[in-house]
Amino acid sequence: MKSLSVQTGRHLLLTLAICGLVSCSSAPTTQPESSLPALVLGTAPETANVYLQQAETAEGERQLSYLLLAARAYLNQNQPLQAQQLLAGLEDRLPNTGTLAAEHRLLQAKLALRQADRQTAKALLDWPRSWILPAAQWRDALVTEINLHQQTGDKLNEAFTHYRLAQYLPQDLQQSNWNALWQALSSVELEQLQAQQGGSSDFVWNGWLELAIVAQRYSMDPPTMLQQLAFWQQQNATHPAARQLPSALERIINVQPYRPGKISILLPLTGRISQQAQALQDGILTNALAKTDPRTIEFIDTNKIDAATAYVQAVEQGSEFIIGPLLKQNVEQVLAIYEGEVPLLALNQGEQENSNADLYFFSLDPEDEAKQAAIQMQQRGLQQPLVLASGNAIGKRMAESFTEQWLELTEEEAEIHFFASNTQMRQSVKQALHVDQSEARIKAMKRLFGAKMEADFRSRRDIDSIYVVATPSEVRLLKPFIDVSQAVFADPLTLYTSSRAHADLKSDQQSAELQGLHLSDMPWLLGDNEQLQQATTLWPERSLAQQRLFAMGYDSWDLIDRLAQMRAFTGYRMPGLSGQLTVAPNGNLQRALDWAQYGRAGLVEQ
Repeated sequence: MKSLSVQTGRHLLLTLAICGLVSCSSAPTTQPESSLPALVLGTAPETANVYLQQAETAEGERQLSYLLLAARAYLNQNQPLQAQQLLAGLEDRLPNTGTLAAEHRLLQAKLALRQADRQTAKALLDWPRSWILPAAQWRDALVTEINLHQQTGDKLNEAFTHYRLAQYLPQDLQQSNWNALWQALSSVELEQLQAQQGGSSDFVWNGWLELAIVAQRYSMDPPTMLQQLAFWQQQNATHPAARQLPSALERIINVQPYRPGKISILLPLTGRISQQAQALQDGILTNALAKTDPRTIEFIDTNKIDAATAYVQAVEQGSEFIIGPLLKQNVEQVLAIYEGEVPLLALNQGEQENSNADLYFFSLDPEDEAKQAAIQMQQRGLQQPLVLASGNAIGKRMAESFTEQWLELTEEEAEIHFFASNTQMRQSVKQALHVDQSEARIKAMKRLFGAKMEADFRSRRDIDSIYVVATPSEVRLLKPFIDVSQAVFADPLTLYTSSRAHADLKSDQQSAELQGLHLSDMPWLLGDNEQLQQATTLWPERSLAQQRLFAMGYDSWDLIDRLAQMRAFTGYRMPGLSGQLTVAPNGNLQRALDWAQYGRAGLVEQ
């Protein structure tokens, strides 16, 4: 329980006393709400104490309004506990409709979102649109609903809520709201946009849907897009986007796709990591040879000449696009001399901020995978995860990335436990689940009451899930330890892990040992597809790690013609073998992975 300041505590006691007095009396009948002096709900510019002082001398619905404003002010002051207590004291004294009911539900929804309880927040925000409320209250309710949709990743409803918000905004905020609507709508898949067409009689909303469809359908063909946009503007002359296109769409119109005739690929094809480089090379060639483009491909071995020299050589010999280098130190060498001579897709992450419009980074970043796990678990309604990770460098980085993302999403910290070796796993699991503490209590009781006393251990109840960062062999040891360390009557913990734990299991028994475990990985490694079958046939000895590099190479070739548009159009997604690919404004490729769950007969895609 958080402690209250003396002043805050005094006013909270007064507030509870006020609520108590109100609850002991009959419902106020002296003044209808409409006759009260204006009290604007939906915003609270003063401190909570100011509103509590005003509530002490007010009566009836005016008093309730001040108390609701105090609860809102507590939220503004980042004091959710005080807000929650105040709202609980008011619950039985409020009408079922109108501004007071709406404000109470809205503030409760804000509290629910702080606790990642999105289902409760959604129900609280679902009041009739026919309620007559102040503009400030509608505005804040819709902004809260946008926050809800952002947490759930529901981009279509996020965009539609921005559309509803427009009528409550002043003129100087309209364009920024339209830009935010467009950013959300741009992230909706084309098939979903098309399914929405004609589903509404609202001319303006339908216009937004049509505009988003045009942008996605013709993003790779700027001349045709210009023609289609002109036609759309003619058909939608009074639409807000017809007067001023969203800024992101204006950028797309002026971007030309890359169309290189000669492409150089910088890879360490000999030496220590030649097998990894060759997997990338095979992915590139497999894709390139399947295309009909008359392009020249040149591979330069960065193990024979340094990466900077290889880059200069490629430029001097007429390359119009470069893929690579692969190793981080080689990427840094090239970045030190890179001045945007030709577009470059580095196969690793650079240290420095990138403002060059023709520079891109594509990496299989394990830290990003951990962040995606945090988002996935939060969107599935899990609220109290624990991280159990190997104590090596990559385990620590992934654990920290998960907890950073979880903190950003929920404002709560996820607990981390590391294990140093296989022999310490059982004890690490017991410590993480507090089983060791329960066993110690049982031993103490047996010393007091005799060894024949029977007692079952109890595992902790304050977590609902575990994110495991481990290798396949480590996970196969950890999973049984976790299963047997949960108390008999406790709800089973939901277990998640990363692609590092993905193994090519040889039997149903091995799959059964991991039953229930959720796992993220590249789409092509979680299901049957033609490219995977072809690669497995050609290179049967390759590991899953090398297969991921093959997919990275394959996708790199497809990205060449799309990168410029993807960077300008944040909603542009390329369905690659390595994931759903997008490009951030700084040129970093982002991969959305797929999820699967182990069943008795293997992985089942979700």
